[in-house]
Amino acid sequence: MASFSDRRVLVTGAGGFIGSWLTEKLLEEGAKVSVLIDDSGAIGTSGIDHVIKKTRAFRGNLTRPETLSSAVRDQEVVFHLAALTQVIHSFSMPREFFDVNATGTLNLLEKLRKSDALDFLVFSSTDKVYGEPQRVPIDESHALSAKSPYDASKLAADVLIDSYHSTYGTPAAKIRWSNTIGGRDTNILRAVPDFVSSIMRGKPPTIRGDGRQVRDYMYVTDAVSGIMAVAQKKKKSNGETFNLGTETPTSVLQMSNLVIDVMGMRGKMKPVVLGKNNPGEINVQYLSSKKARDALGWSPKVGLKDGVLKSVEWYRAHPEWYDVMRRVNGYWDAKMKK
Repeated sequence: MASFSDRRVLVTGAGGFIGSWLTEKLLEEGAKVSVLIDDSGAIGTSGIDHVIKKTRAFRGNLTRPETLSSAVRDQEVVFHLAALTQVIHSFSMPREFFDVNATGTLNLLEKLRKSDALDFLVFSSTDKVYGEPQRVPIDESHALSAKSPYDASKLAADVLIDSYHSTYGTPAAKIRWSNTIGGRDTNILRAVPDFVSSIMRGKPPTIRGDGRQVRDYMYVTDAVSGIMAVAQKKKKSNGETFNLGTETPTSVLQMSNLVIDVMGMRGKMKPVVLGKNNPGEINVQYLSSKKARDALGWSPKVGLKDGVLKSVEWYRAHPEWYDVMRRVNGYWDAKMKK
């Protein structure tokens, strides 16, 4: 397996949830890491403040081609994770989501197409591009669809990667991963950070829907090991798409009760189920990771309960992160009111 030691690597979206953990791990492996940080959002460098001095930081976003020109220059491996990810917010801001997620990916691909240094690009897609599944677990051959503007923007980017690989020979692979849990997640609309933060404030977890929606929850270090394995095994992954998940279907209600148990609140509180209809919500979605196991030798190492426990321990050890979460939530609330 190829090593990242001394390799020139760019991480877009390095300030985000998974991007921050990936950046940290690449630095541990001895990579020469550059990061693209969106200076127009609320997160900024909060997720990588502890390691940013070890990186070469570029401030800007995917909609600024001049920033991308500097960031991609001489990079051997590019991990493209930068995106707007809040599904509900995409209902009110479809154009902004498409500009960043789809057109931003096109901007990046155009810069990389003209690069002599690029050895490999790994794109972070999403399980949402499968839409409402025709079968579960979902494998990579499943038909693609989109229920929300967010889904559509990621699907457009997903297909763009394929088109540049087939047309220009851009060396690339795609990751479609399941819901990921762990520390440094600022998206309060996701189940685990929402439930954990509620309980830490003495409030029961609130489920906006009916709690029957089924997902697959993967711990963040498994997500990082998967995306790195794709880059390390280029001969097997070039031009391919890989699902990453635990293949363990879990309902939102089950997850809320698990968080309650892990946080020692069993019998002291129970989830509040609002039963609201959420447009764009996919009811049942979990992935088959057989292809990644067979081709890459990858498999998740952290079970569901341990993943929740590790997440809870991280948030408890970093109470300052709730200031970041409030800042990000306030940022989106302000944008939604415009």
